[in-house]
Amino acid sequence: MNPLIGITTSFEDEQQRLDYTYVNAVQRAHGLPVLLPIITSASEAEQFCNLIQGLIVPGGPGIMANSIGGFPTRLNPVSSKRWESDNFILDAAKQQNLPILGICYGMQLLCVRAGGSLVSDVEKQVEGAFAHSEKRGACNHPIEIVQNTYLAQIWDSNIREVNSRHFQAVHDPGTGYMVSARSSDGSVEAIERSDGIHIGVQFHPERMDAQFLFRNLIQQALEYNHVA
Repeated sequence: MNPLIGITTSFEDEQQRLDYTYVNAVQRAHGLPVLLPIITSASEAEQFCNLIQGLIVPGGPGIMANSIGGFPTRLNPVSSKRWESDNFILDAAKQQNLPILGICYGMQLLCVRAGGSLVSDVEKQVEGAFAHSEKRGACNHPIEIVQNTYLAQIWDSNIREVNSRHFQAVHDPGTGYMVSARSSDGSVEAIERSDGIHIGVQFHPERMDAQFLFRNLIQQALEYNHVA
């Protein structure tokens, strides 16, 4: 049976939204995508996480919590409703030890919830950093995978470059997480928990041929047993 993979959504103008590329990526990996609603309590989050076998937190707006430096003027902060909902869902998923894939904003959320910190504007605050936002002309760039990490074990060797669609970047990955990939300018491109059950990537695998990340999540979900 194909596992149920919960996907959180954006919240803009009182509407929940999700780019279809995330749904398609899960379906291609033989998972069943479940779009999670905006929730308002830990108990709701627990009930939803009882239904799913894996979680994706996709891209989104900027995170102000634990951010170092001035917030970019061209980056909208995440809505309070989405922020509250995502925190409830992520906490419940972690308590139940669900496999988690955090993408862009999702990776940064993993970091912040673990007590880590973000650079608010990597291009302006980090010496030698190149453009990472499409709004500033960013394009694909090389990626360097850290040896002896879980990501190194599953990485598709055909992928030598990744896309770039962000202003913020991970500074300190937080307690329980380690850096598992960097861009050629040193910016953090991936973090992971040591057992690989949580993976965060700064790039957007759903927008490039990086299906291995979704296949890995599905495999983890198939092997997953809910914590009693």
